[in-house]
Amino acid sequence: MLILTAPTGAGKTALVRELDPSRFEIISFDSRQIYKELSIGTAAPSSEDCEKIPHHLVSFLSPSESIDAAKFVTKAEDALDDILFRGKIPVLTAGTGFYLNAFLYGMFPVPKISEEIKLKVESLSMEERIQELKILDPKALQKIFPNDNYRYGRALEVNWMGTLWSELKVEEGSGALISKNLNILGAFFLDLDRKELYERIDSRARKMIESGMAEEAKRVSDKYGEDCPGLQSLGYNFALENIKGTSNLETFFGNLSQSHRNYAKRQITWFRKQKILEPIHPNEAYRKIKNING
Repeated sequence: MLILTAPTGAGKTALVRELDPSRFEIISFDSRQIYKELSIGTAAPSSEDCEKIPHHLVSFLSPSESIDAAKFVTKAEDALDDILFRGKIPVLTAGTGFYLNAFLYGMFPVPKISEEIKLKVESLSMEERIQELKILDPKALQKIFPNDNYRYGRALEVNWMGTLWSELKVEEGSGALISKNLNILGAFFLDLDRKELYERIDSRARKMIESGMAEEAKRVSDKYGEDCPGLQSLGYNFALENIKGTSNLETFFGNLSQSHRNYAKRQITWFRKQKILEPIHPNEAYRKIKNING
């Protein structure tokens, strides 16, 4: 298999669009592109992209639903088996490093969380969750992306069940890398010059707005409610503000672009810590992938 990671806006989708569909298929590890009806604001591969080369785990979940890493990993394993059975090479494309690592190396042995604890955590704001973790398990905060409210909640649930989340260890050999005896033909991190990346992010933000991200947010909000899991994805709060008339286009663009820049910074920090990944320009990554024998 191949691994291709990148911060938002770095050109991952454009690169895989050019791969040979008779040799490769894509398994997407992206916590935002999983949702149906939210293709604009998540920059999901288009129907044309998916017709050109098969994409797995894209646009399969209703905005009213959420999915945890364990369920996602199970779906990814099924997709992997399907691709390998047909003699093709899976290309794991990742913007969400947590999902990718859970798949490759295994899940933390998280204790079963009681309904009482789940409800208690759900009632807390992000700031309240952070304050609780500072008291119970401050090391956990060092391992969680800033503003990852879902992960704060999961860590707090585990702590309230009596186990330090920061001390959980993955069971060795439980991930697909070892359990399925996979051979990694290449593992790349698309590493662009920061100025070029930010220009691409600005361009993408403009395209999202011009393509109707605010209208997309309203359709989903009207259908599933403003607080549905799908609309918790990056930037949709700004889209809803705009469609309600509480922000103008200039403010919408500025907030959307800045939120994507901040997210890209966190992704870059995370990917650079992964020793398995080779930093590389997209053009060079494409050349290497195209010439891979397998």
